[in-house]
Amino acid sequence: MKQWFNNLTQSEQRLLKLGSVIIGIVLFWVLLYQPMVKHINQQVSIKINLQQQLAEMQKVNLTSLNNHGQQKATLPPNTTFSSWVDRQLSQVGLQQMVNRTEPIDNNTLTIWLNNAAFDQVVDWLQSIQQQYGIKADQIDVNVTDRSIGLTNIRMRLVKP
Repeated sequence: MKQWFNNLTQSEQRLLKLGSVIIGIVLFWVLLYQPMVKHINQQVSIKINLQQQLAEMQKVNLTSLNNHGQQKATLPPNTTFSSWVDRQLSQVGLQQMVNRTEPIDNNTLTIWLNNAAFDQVVDWLQSIQQQYGIKADQIDVNVTDRSIGLTNIRMRLVKP
C-alpha cells in the first residue's frame, strides 16, 4: 500500500490526503455527531415535558392543600358510593370510558378507564376532592396516545 502511494504524483498524494480528511469528517458528522445531537434534543424535550407535568401536579396538590380546611359536601343519603361515582362520571362525560368498577368496601372503589383524556380525569379528581373530600390514593396511568393525551387508568377512590 505504501509503495502504491509513493508511486502516485505529488498532486495525487495531496488529493488523496485531502479526500481522506473530508471523508473522515463526513463519517464523523453522520455516524457520531448528528445522532448524538438528536438524542440530546430528545432528552431535553422529555425533561421539559416532565418538568411541566411536575409543575401541574404540584399546582393540583397545592390547590387541594389550600382547600383542606373548608367544609366538604356529603354524599346523598341512601346512595352507594359506587352509584354516586357512576353519576359523577356521567356528568363529566367519562362514563363511556369506564371499563370496570370494583367496590372494595363501602368507602373504597377501584375504577378502570380506557382511552380517557388525562386532563379530564385529573380535573374530575380535583373537583371531587375539593367538593367532597374524595381522594384517589392509588393511580396507575398508561399512556395510549401521547399526542392527544389518551390514557388507560386504574385508580382507587376513597371517601372520608
